[in-house]
Amino acid sequence: KEGIMIRIWNSAYFNQTEDERFIELADVNIVTQKICEFTGAPYILFEHSDFPLGALRAVYDGTYWDCDLD
Repeated sequence: KEGIMIRIWNSAYFNQTEDERFIELADVNIVTQKICEFTGAPYILFEHSDFPLGALRAVYDGTYWDCDLD
């Protein structure tokens, strides 16, 4: 069975679906997990070895964690 996924993509590109990537939540190091005080959406800051420049932010949309690199 597939685990909880993080969708990583960049909205600055024209075709987002071609450039999106999915990684399992179990494969990342979660630095912070909180709820946004303005939207009420849960979010995480996470690290992954494929993205060595620092933590990335992902918001949970009800299906998977969504991380826009824009």
